[in-house]
Amino acid sequence: MTYPDPKFIAALSELVSPIRINIADRHEDFRAAAVMTKIPFSPRFRLFSSDQKRLLREWTGWMPTVELVAEFYIARGVDLLERKDPSGAVGQFDAALAVAEGGPATAEILYRRGMAAFIAGKFDWQPLRRDWNRVVENHPGSRWARHASVIEDAPH
Repeated sequence: MTYPDPKFIAALSELVSPIRINIADRHEDFRAAAVMTKIPFSPRFRLFSSDQKRLLREWTGWMPTVELVAEFYIARGVDLLERKDPSGAVGQFDAALAVAEGGPATAEILYRRGMAAFIAGKFDWQPLRRDWNRVVENHPGSRWARHASVIEDAPH
């Protein structure tokens, strides 16, 4: 099964390097790849860092196209932040918000974007405060709001 949505196909082409394995070929790397990607009956997504050493996101099951595309952007943002490119991470989190703002990942995206912008801005509190206050105000009760609530104690 595939997602026939053109937005998903475009995002997949641009944001993801899929691995396709023909089990009849028995390629030498098959065993390692098979261990990493045991596939149940519904789709399983594992998004790895660009150095292929860290698992960034993982879930099993279907989700609406915009949420799936947002997950790709979130993973890329996390990867860039961990690779010490906070400005690039901000761009990926902005892209995630552009496709899925108001969806279930919005609080996480805002939290992560605030952190990336804080670092990219040489520890400027304003972008962090803006995004984390939105998380606290618009997503109360979420784990991201609990994390972001420390913004109250931050310097003005």
